[in-house]
Amino acid sequence: MGTDGIMVGGSTVSSREIVFETVKSIKAVTKIPIILFPNCADAVCEGADYIFFMMLLNSKNINFLIGEQLKGTPLVKKFGIKPISVGYIIISTGEKPTTVEKIAQVDKITSKEIEKAINYALTAQYWGMEYIYLEAGSGAENPVSDEMISAVRDAIEIPVIVGGGIKDSKTAIEKIKSGACIIVTGNIGKDLKRLNEIVSAVNQY
Repeated sequence: MGTDGIMVGGSTVSSREIVFETVKSIKAVTKIPIILFPNCADAVCEGADYIFFMMLLNSKNINFLIGEQLKGTPLVKKFGIKPISVGYIIISTGEKPTTVEKIAQVDKITSKEIEKAINYALTAQYWGMEYIYLEAGSGAENPVSDEMISAVRDAIEIPVIVGGGIKDSKTAIEKIKSGACIIVTGNIGKDLKRLNEIVSAVNQY
């Protein structure tokens, strides 16, 4: 359908064997780059092209700030995976917390706390990270607001990734117009018609 990359991982995936078999199966049918999206070092496996080497910036749990990264670093080197440095920021967009919000024990950033999101993003940029990822979370009630995306994009000099709650092509285009450089879809993947509409709209735009 024209997707630029496939992310493998997630908040609850922590089996290297499952991740490896998934990567292997995908590689057997497509040449699209595979990017590991790990929640812990145990989700780092060989075979992937890239890894989002992330720091979950607004987590209160040291494991998501530096702990799992220290464990995963030798694996990234051993398997020859190209790291992409990412400042990962969880945004609370609904009343019900998403899975990643619960697991990561986040310092909550609501849609109205734009200055707080900017400060986290600038911190990541000053640390030398390559991307900012504004994440509403898998199955989020609402996506990250256009206002927040635009404000963060204007404040920093590195690309912005946006994911979570993007359920149709209209919303995807709104996020790009607001400053998102990359759109991530997750749960929508099972709905091939809607996925095709999103990817096509983004590519045409």
